[in-house]
Amino acid sequence: MFLLIGIISVIVIIFPIWQHQELKKFRVTRYQMQTHKVKSPLKIAVISDLHSFTYGPKNSTLFAAVKRAAPDLILIPGDLIVTAKTDQYHMALDFVRKLMTLGVPVVFTNGNHESRAQQPESDSYADFQQYFGQLKRSGIRVLNNQSCKITICGTLVRISGLELPLSSYKKGKKPHLEKDFIKRHLGAAPDADGRLQILLAHHPAFAEQYADWGADLTVCGHNHGGLICIPGLGSVVSPQFMLFPKYDAGEFCVHGRKIYISRGLGTHTFHIRIFNRAELVVITVNPQQKTADPKV
Repeated sequence: MFLLIGIISVIVIIFPIWQHQELKKFRVTRYQMQTHKVKSPLKIAVISDLHSFTYGPKNSTLFAAVKRAAPDLILIPGDLIVTAKTDQYHMALDFVRKLMTLGVPVVFTNGNHESRAQQPESDSYADFQQYFGQLKRSGIRVLNNQSCKITICGTLVRISGLELPLSSYKKGKKPHLEKDFIKRHLGAAPDADGRLQILLAHHPAFAEQYADWGADLTVCGHNHGGLICIPGLGSVVSPQFMLFPKYDAGEFCVHGRKIYISRGLGTHTFHIRIFNRAELVVITVNPQQKTADPKV
């Protein structure tokens, strides 16, 4: 009995210390994919679910990691902020301004925290409008149900940002998205023109729909890697309190197309990460290697 009490006491003491240190760390996770739609390697950094977190003074540690990765393109699929923490909006803004000094395109689309804050009935509405105006003036490309074309590394790339309805984030309910939602808001993906189609979409639950729409490469976040991971089993619960979410974190191939889901860099509400370290994702898109002709 005394042994059990001792073990529990040690856990109670050590756990908060461990988590306090764990939340100050992140890793760089690298992926490789191939496609005939690029002429030369294209390196993409994905910064998701920052939630106004900082790593090092003024996010110097995170910025240094992004700079070392030397990306050609930076994608931010939502949740730079926490809706209600308006006093921390400036942290996200300052970091984006730092990213703009790297001289590469930075593309952003809303996550549920931005979508919620921009609602006129939100208590954060006025602060968010001021913040968002400054964010746009920083030079970042904001794509909310919009697309743009950018020439990167000699390749013309089409990038689309999908802002999902707040109804798709309801807690305790299986995520739902109308079948034609993407096409209605972004039009048809121009697959026939041979361009690489990149999609930013915050919620990974609709991975099949993103692939079916025609995104060659989709980047998502939102699930924070499930917060708690059990080795061998994966993520335990999504932010919507769905157990063992299928699309939790990592690289997925869906209907022949790639989906990359970040574990995110910040947390909110539940500030824990168990076997689920925050991450900066770096994806290198390489030209498709030609298959050698069979010998006659």
